[in-house]
Amino acid sequence: MSKFCTRCGKPLEEGQVCDCSINVAAVTNNSNSSATTALDFNDFITIIKGIFTRPADTIKEFAKSEKALLGLVAILINCIVSGLFYYFFCDKTLGGYMSLFTGGFSSSYSSLLSGSISLPFGKLFFMGFLFLLFWFAVCGFVIFIIANAILKDKMDIKKAFALVGVCSVFTTITTLVAWLFLYIKIQVSLVILVIAAGFYLTHLYQGLSDTTEVDRNKLVYVFMPAVSLATFVMVYFVPKFFS
Repeated sequence: MSKFCTRCGKPLEEGQVCDCSINVAAVTNNSNSSATTALDFNDFITIIKGIFTRPADTIKEFAKSEKALLGLVAILINCIVSGLFYYFFCDKTLGGYMSLFTGGFSSSYSSLLSGSISLPFGKLFFMGFLFLLFWFAVCGFVIFIIANAILKDKMDIKKAFALVGVCSVFTTITTLVAWLFLYIKIQVSLVILVIAAGFYLTHLYQGLSDTTEVDRNKLVYVFMPAVSLATFVMVYFVPKFFS
């Protein structure tokens, strides 16, 4: 007598086991994999909240290979915000200098001189954009190379950029705050950026510690070369594109 599968109703021979449960599991796994690699706006909200209130847990949660796309988008957003900030910082700083040097003239003449200088938005924006893009790119690649190829950790390139990207969300928010202070007190704006950079480096080091299996005695040899080389490339090579 033939039997039927209790799940899908497929006719079965004596002793035969239906493979529908295997197929369902495979489909479920594929669906879950697609869901994790898809870009979810709610993840950004979670990171923005968590990076200030529980940074260690947030970095550990999102610094994963399947979150690489999220990390790359976070880096891109940071670069755009930084490019805009750099332009308006230059514009504001130039305005301050013009006010200083034309202080002995009439107000109408000072305004005329200040208004006659037009800063190249595109050039300044892309300079600020590339400064950060080069920094994040080199930092991610160096972390991957040293941690994976040299120290034999299970770090892959996707995980490296997910880590760098998650940490960048903090500086994106603080750069927006610094941008606001450009029109209140420019010195405060610069202080905010310096503090934000300190927090970013702290988060990056903590993230490396929590998401890799690198010997803690060797962790600094991943962190410092990545930061140092990224900074060198940003400062030395990017200006050459605009010289």
